[in-house]
Amino acid sequence: MAKKNKMKPRELREAQKKARQLKAAEINNNAAPAIAAMPAAEVIAPAAEKKKSSVKAAGMKSILVSENKMYITSFGKGNSAVLEYEVDKVDNNVYNQTQLSSKGSSNIKLCGVNEVNITFSSKHGFESGVEINTSNPTHRSGESSPVRGDMLGLKSELEKRFFGKTFDDNIHIQLIYNILDIEKILAVYVTNIVYALNNMLGEGDDESHDDFMGYLSAQNTYYIFTHPDKSNLSDKVKGNIKKSLSKFNDLLKTKRLGYFGLEEPKTKDKRVSEAYKKRVYHMLAIVGQIRQSVFHDKSNELDEYLYSFIDIIDSEYRDTLDYLVDERFDSINKGFVQGNKVNISLLIDMMKGYEADDIIRLYYDFIVLKSQKNLGFSIKKLREKMLDEYGFRFKDKQYDSVRSKMYKLMDFLLFCNYYRNDVAAGEVLVRKLRFSMTDDEKEWIYADEAEKLWGKFRNDFENIADHMNGDVIKELGKADMDFDEKILDSEKKNASDLLYFSKMIYMLTYFLDGKEINDLLTTLISKFDNIKEFLKIMKSSAVDVECELTAGYKLFNDSQRITNELFIVKNIASMRKPAASAKLTMFRDALTILGIDDKITDDRISEILKLKEKGKGIHGLRNFITNNVIESSRFVYLIKYANAQKIREVAENEKVVMFVLGGIPDTQIERYYKSCVEFPDMNSSLEVKRSELARMIKNISFDDFKNVKQQAKGRENVAKERAKAVIGLYLTVMYLLVKNLVNVNARYVIAIHCLERDFGLYKEIIPELASKNLKNDYRILSQTLCELCDDRDESPNLFLKKNKRLRKCVEVDINNADSNMTRKYRNCIAHLTVVRELKEYIGDIRTVDSYFSIYHYVMQRCITKREDDTKQEEKIKYEDDLLKNHGYTKDFVKALNSPFGYNIPRFKNLSIEQLFDRNEYLTEK
Repeated sequence: MAKKNKMKPRELREAQKKARQLKAAEINNNAAPAIAAMPAAEVIAPAAEKKKSSVKAAGMKSILVSENKMYITSFGKGNSAVLEYEVDKVDNNVYNQTQLSSKGSSNIKLCGVNEVNITFSSKHGFESGVEINTSNPTHRSGESSPVRGDMLGLKSELEKRFFGKTFDDNIHIQLIYNILDIEKILAVYVTNIVYALNNMLGEGDDESHDDFMGYLSAQNTYYIFTHPDKSNLSDKVKGNIKKSLSKFNDLLKTKRLGYFGLEEPKTKDKRVSEAYKKRVYHMLAIVGQIRQSVFHDKSNELDEYLYSFIDIIDSEYRDTLDYLVDERFDSINKGFVQGNKVNISLLIDMMKGYEADDIIRLYYDFIVLKSQKNLGFSIKKLREKMLDEYGFRFKDKQYDSVRSKMYKLMDFLLFCNYYRNDVAAGEVLVRKLRFSMTDDEKEWIYADEAEKLWGKFRNDFENIADHMNGDVIKELGKADMDFDEKILDSEKKNASDLLYFSKMIYMLTYFLDGKEINDLLTTLISKFDNIKEFLKIMKSSAVDVECELTAGYKLFNDSQRITNELFIVKNIASMRKPAASAKLTMFRDALTILGIDDKITDDRISEILKLKEKGKGIHGLRNFITNNVIESSRFVYLIKYANAQKIREVAENEKVVMFVLGGIPDTQIERYYKSCVEFPDMNSSLEVKRSELARMIKNISFDDFKNVKQQAKGRENVAKERAKAVIGLYLTVMYLLVKNLVNVNARYVIAIHCLERDFGLYKEIIPELASKNLKNDYRILSQTLCELCDDRDESPNLFLKKNKRLRKCVEVDINNADSNMTRKYRNCIAHLTVVRELKEYIGDIRTVDSYFSIYHYVMQRCITKREDDTKQEEKIKYEDDLLKNHGYTKDFVKALNSPFGYNIPRFKNLSIEQLFDRNEYLTEK
């Protein structure tokens, strides 16, 4: 065999460079010309798997159908759609094609249309010029309409609810599905928020699980809430309000609202204190109102429409939303220049072509509004590619202390390049990335762009590095900065001008952590952006279909504005630090989760942590607990969703802990083992390492940490770092357990939400449901739809109508359940009972091998918990199976999920463990 020629590093870099150029040329025919054969086989990366379909990669966005016409769109700038072609069916296999896009905006070429396929090619991207086939969506064997009907049979009812009439197209229903997706994610997060607030009332064995949030309504002012007897409400409603008021005051006394960053004012001024309570009430009442809107069908009550109630209720609620947003922007603007004056001073010195005020505004966009995240590509990744390939010296250890500042300034210069100076280059880069098929192709594109940028910014980067001098930075930090704060007045005005829906979403972020905020806002932005595009197409002169939304959904006419506003909300919202006023409560929770009895007195906590003592060097333990427990986002999450004492008890279950550790990547286990174990044997197997870590978590005790010194040196510092690692591991493992169970529950929350919604829709078209109440029996919808198939074959539901075998299975599952069982199941889902009762039953599980199995075992134990009215024989049988097998019963899962049987795909995915999406489970990365 011939010996391979080894390449020198320089030759290797040149080969890689040429390979990138070749790849970029393949992706974009306007890029650099193709290079001749690459000189060495070693530089060719292995083929990567395709990430997206060739149709999407080639630039086709969608095919919309309206009556006998099709409208083909391509990807434009950002998420925008470019109307490319109108295709009109003339005869069986004859189609007229009319190009709608201009030469400059067109991205695809339509090559041909027949009854089965549409053939097109890309003008810019993936395999440019190569013909690609996609299905003709109007091809319907034996169906009169070219528009596909939905399997649930609810398309017409949805169109009437949202637009007041039906349409023979697939455009309106796609817009509607985006609105429904908004309601789904709000249902999940509002359900979780309500549970967390109720959970905050819990204290040991005395915790109350009454859903006091269920009686909070934004229909009542704060005065009515605090003085119900002075209202015209019924005696029953007054009684419920009084119960909620009592619980509300109890919640304030726990100080646990401090976990959400709500700072109770320290003042003797009752007006200030009462104003705080009033704002908190408004926040909780709005959450309660949203929950009622997304968890119960309220379509016939305009004042409770999710998208309009905030503009109808008393103005005091809107005043609170104004206060919250204005306070946030005041806080941001007040500290902006002072906190960034070193960087701003350096930039003013370096960016000679810019006015100082302009630099400040741009830096505000970069730091506060994070406008770089809206460019469609990663500034950070470009900078990393530049430094990896060319800027080796900037990675030198001499920059370690200033690296964050240096990189931030570099990123800002790149941001200005695309945001202000060369917008067109950014659009070209976005287009290239969109047409890429794999992660490897994206890497090539970023590397190619980085090479171009290096020649442009090398001197600027050198200049930044030269300013990274400790003395220079220190002097700039001391200097006063001449700055007119009125520069930022426009930003505050923009905040005040936010629609109240956007302000309401901002208010919800008070109760969420960073990941939850990102997930919620990213989803909402995507959905409103899609809705905006559908409305634009519907209103275009080419398509011109009616798009008048009904009264409760007029908000979506402002989808463009809301999309922009939610970008702002996403960038100013962040997980708030725990409030100082709640420190004693937090210390109690922290000590409890570390193993101290939760009955410990406040005086004993103060004594242990020396909270009332003053002096230098005596608060080491207090600071250690603060830094490593209280300020941990995972600790805060556990307190929100669980109970400190019960978490400690669950951690003693090695079987469960080993299961969670099994989901953490091996490399991370190696690091945990090395940092947590005093005398680690790195040669031991991963199983042994996980077992040792599980044992440490099981035996964790406050006594392990009470002698840790915050200002430690030598061996004491090693012990402190090991203690920090152990606490971090412990909180991470318990966080992963609870978080994944919350995520599993979210799937069932969505199913309940859809059931409530669909029941209201089916009532409009099925007379047998007109007098029915879902609360009486949650099986009634699936049961009725099955009966219509069996009796007269008149069910509008095609899932059941077209699949007799699966319909019979659903009927068996319906008969294996009863109304009490499914009602309790629904309530357990709505109140996250599995998370609350985890400690009670998890120790009885024989085999822990999935979060699905944990969830359903605990759920089934909760459902079969003995009650005086237990009658169903099947329920007793399931209980016997549970106790005998120490694992969940599959048939019981299907019986409980029988209310979802009308939607067979959802029913199967929620009932069969192998189909349940394991990719939703979290791991520690």
